[in-house]
Amino acid sequence: MNLAESTSLMDSVNLTIIGMMVVFTFLFIMVLVMKVLGWLVKVLEKYFPQSAPAPAAVAARADNLAIAAAVAAAKRFTGK
Repeated sequence: MNLAESTSLMDSVNLTIIGMMVVFTFLFIMVLVMKVLGWLVKVLEKYFPQSAPAPAAVAARADNLAIAAAVAAAKRFTGK
């Protein structure tokens, strides 16, 4: 192995290590930011609570009505 190949090999190893450190640092910062945002949401939820979602029965009834309307329209359109 000559000097040029050795230098090229060391450059590639250095670039690989630097790239892996950059990715690790980015992922660490991303996880840290997500943890902080999760904590912030919990704190803010005490002061600004979410409204109660619609009951499941009302949503299911609306879905059933939409399905019934689609079936009736399809029957009328096809003439069956």
